[in-house]
Amino acid sequence: MPLDSLTISILLAAAVLVAIGVAAMRRVPEGHVYTVERFGRFVRVLRPGLRWLLPLAERIGCRQDLRERHLRLPRMALLTRDRIEVQVDAVCFFQVTDAAKASYEVHNLEQALATLITSTLRNRTGQQDLDTLLAGRARIGGELMAACEGAVAAWGVQLNRVELDALELPAALVEAVALERTTELERRSAVLAAEGERRTARLKAETEREAQLMTAETRTRVATLESEARERSAQAEARASLMLSRAVAEGSPLALNYLIAQQYVSALKSLAESDNGRFVVLPLENGGLSMTLDGIRALAESAFGPEEEPAAPARADDDEDKAPRQGVPEREVDAPGSVRPFQPPPDVDQRIG
Repeated sequence: MPLDSLTISILLAAAVLVAIGVAAMRRVPEGHVYTVERFGRFVRVLRPGLRWLLPLAERIGCRQDLRERHLRLPRMALLTRDRIEVQVDAVCFFQVTDAAKASYEVHNLEQALATLITSTLRNRTGQQDLDTLLAGRARIGGELMAACEGAVAAWGVQLNRVELDALELPAALVEAVALERTTELERRSAVLAAEGERRTARLKAETEREAQLMTAETRTRVATLESEARERSAQAEARASLMLSRAVAEGSPLALNYLIAQQYVSALKSLAESDNGRFVVLPLENGGLSMTLDGIRALAESAFGPEEEPAAPARADDDEDKAPRQGVPEREVDAPGSVRPFQPPPDVDQRIG
């Protein structure tokens, strides 16, 4: 069935509208922002999602990535304040915060960032020595960020980090630095060795001093104990002498007998143990030795009392024996408990000597 002209016109108009709608539809991915220009002038930005443009009037101007990006700067030759050339590699990390400024305030954003950072780094390096540059790489990155912050803010960009990736020194300078480092290490090693020897000698001297102090203290204690022992021995001898003196003063001959007997026995012992005498014939004097033993026995009996013998049964013969015989003189009998004083033979001193 043929279609009339009105139906064909409606279908054509619908097809044109669909084509125009499809042409005006834009899909913005996540992390990106599109700028919209109306008749060549910036009017707005398109956020991530499905967005629409005015057909034939608006178009996409620039596409900006809002994610953090890094820019590696080409190797550059820097001259320090002490006239040393250093090859430096740097890298910066930045992020677009304003898509409109990043699109319309600067031309070729990455190239502009590289030029700005390179020139700032040259100026900062020319104001520092090589040692300061090598020791303050992180500090130099912070100074670069602070110096470039005002300029990049006008571009809608934020600098996050600036790092000096590598520093290459001349070969001769590297050898000189290595030699200086080796010399410094050797000096430190020698200082540490000397310090160790000094501490060892000090510890050894302290150990010897403590040992000497302990030895002296031990000797002092031993001498003190020996002096106390001699003092006690002298006190004991003094007490013994005092007791003997009191006994002699009271008129008791037993003490003298005991003292003389002790000296007599000691003399015999010294004579027997002498290295000069080859042999000794005993008894030297039976009478003197027996009198000495009798004196010791009498002294013991006077101190502890004589031993009592058991009494024997009385007999008639004993009574008759007890009666005095006619014409026989009675023998003098010592009373029990009486002791004759000890009298050494006249020549005992010569024998002992």
